[in-house]
Amino acid sequence: MKKTISVIMSVILIVSVFSLNAFAATTKTEALLDKLNTSKEVAVTLTAGDIALFGSASDATDTIYIKDDKVAYEYKAGFINARLVLEDDEIIGFMPAFPYVHVKLDSAAIGSIDVWGLIEEATNLTLGVLNYVGSKEETVDGKTYYVEEFNDRAQVTSQFFYDGDDLKILKVYDAQTGSVQYTYFEDITFEVDDSIFELPLISFDLTPVLKTLFVAMIAA
Repeated sequence: MKKTISVIMSVILIVSVFSLNAFAATTKTEALLDKLNTSKEVAVTLTAGDIALFGSASDATDTIYIKDDKVAYEYKAGFINARLVLEDDEIIGFMPAFPYVHVKLDSAAIGSIDVWGLIEEATNLTLGVLNYVGSKEETVDGKTYYVEEFNDRAQVTSQFFYDGDDLKILKVYDAQTGSVQYTYFEDITFEVDDSIFELPLISFDLTPVLKTLFVAMIAA
């Protein structure tokens, strides 16, 4: 259950990263924020690092899909592809490549989730908190990015790294603690196919057998 709550909360937190950085200047980040707040669908793919599969490294990604009131989460690493779909009061987990079995994770403890309402609330609560500092170019691992920098007029500095108009890296530095946090974006799109939220038509419920294995895979 803790993992179920964590997955759903990650949907809110990851998508809200844009809403938590509102400001007055006209920038690429502001344009991204405006598009998020006016759109009713978004897919955010994050780089989750490398994992070892049978002796070789494979890139792993986490993708959060939101469309109207539908929410899905997908984990990919090599041949592994696991998806969770929020359906009424249940979270259905299955593998798109083999959609003949599924598991059910009870979401009763979470209740109804108004993702867009939470994003709007976060935007309103933090509007004007961050101060636009300026922009520059910076090279990371041989790649040159356009960087927009903001601060909270206190201890925290946020830098948004763009490849063209695509956000690729978010770097947050806290001067008080000395901590630096990076978020790597593989892709952000504002079109989500309805098929992402479709459940298998013919599938056996193997919750008692596969629940532990499936949850462990998502947590990897």
